[in-house]
Amino acid sequence: MQGESKGPIFGGDHVDFRDSVFLGPVTGKTEHHHSHHHCGAAPTALESLPAMPSGFTGREAELRTLLDALEPGAANASTSVPVTAVSGLGGVGKTALALAAAHEARGRKWFPGGVLFVDLHGYEGTPVTADLALQALLRALGVPPGQLPTGTEERGALYRTKLTEIARDRGPLLLFADNASSAGQVRDLLPGCLGHRALITSRHRLAALGARLLTLDGLPAAAAVGLLDRALRTADPADTRVADDTKSASLLAELCGRLPLALQIAAALLSTDPGTPVYELVTELIEAQSRIDCLDDGELSVRLTFDLSYRRLPEAEARLLRLFALLPGTESGLAAVEALHGKRGRTVRVLLAALERAHLVEPGSCPGRWRLHDLVREYAAQEATATERGAARTRVMSFYLERARAADVHVRTGP
Repeated sequence: MQGESKGPIFGGDHVDFRDSVFLGPVTGKTEHHHSHHHCGAAPTALESLPAMPSGFTGREAELRTLLDALEPGAANASTSVPVTAVSGLGGVGKTALALAAAHEARGRKWFPGGVLFVDLHGYEGTPVTADLALQALLRALGVPPGQLPTGTEERGALYRTKLTEIARDRGPLLLFADNASSAGQVRDLLPGCLGHRALITSRHRLAALGARLLTLDGLPAAAAVGLLDRALRTADPADTRVADDTKSASLLAELCGRLPLALQIAAALLSTDPGTPVYELVTELIEAQSRIDCLDDGELSVRLTFDLSYRRLPEAEARLLRLFALLPGTESGLAAVEALHGKRGRTVRVLLAALERAHLVEPGSCPGRWRLHDLVREYAAQEATATERGAARTRVMSFYLERARAADVHVRTGP
């Protein structure tokens, strides 16, 4: 989610809390318990979980998977894990899903120790470092700023000690780390004692954490139309434009790539002009030179969301993404990508793997083939220079011409 607000804003997969207080300090609640184990304050963070996002829909299977992973206790030992990481393309709805799971888990009273929430802003200009996040979490756990240890290791040790005390006195706690860009950003924040759970969202697949990994794709077609309808009816319960023209709504969902962020922007554009039929927005997107630029409602923007991912790429990865977007067809094999890149061998495979971990390139219909989300393809193609376009076109046409000649020879000389 882009833009600023006086309170939490939900959009796509990002929650913007820049004007709210979570990182310095997280708003918490202190409760007092007296026992032979511990006397005095037992600080928790029961108030730090953001509100449930409106318009959440179409993720029933993924929600069940998350809840299976989060559930504490031996009864679910085969499926529950200490750390779960949700990853996917920017705007695909990771934060919304994670929030839905966290609220459901709290409703089931799985985490009497509370919920610690921290937004790591991993893809913005100044990501929150692990050390700064530790300081914020310690303050949320009741440690006065003047009593924070000076070193990162000492802060980590105190943090784990506090979590152990909570596990003993109150029970399991959930750590929700949103918008992490790397495993290193969250590794020092993970609870060290049994029972606690950690839920992480990232645009990268954080395999190095040893976590349960859940990848989100675009919404199913019916759910994408349902999101449009729910968003319009939230703004105006009498708005039946989606139900009245399901054919145009289905086409609009496809033009948005079934990406929740793009769908919410489209719904916002329709809501600001109640007299606009759905088919008019569909026509505008089809005829526009850039769907990316049309999908901007002044607060949410598909282009700005993709910018956050693209600007963090090393140049070699960014170049391959730009070139890949120029390939014809819906998906491509390794040989075509190598011809496009101008090099063959391990280099291209390594770059493709890195782009796949960042969810900017998706696996194709079979191993050795890759594809791009429609909106990512449009975005990346617009980033390519005229020189890159010309050179890429020459290399790709030469590759296909060579393959066509080889096929012709095979047909003419074969049995």
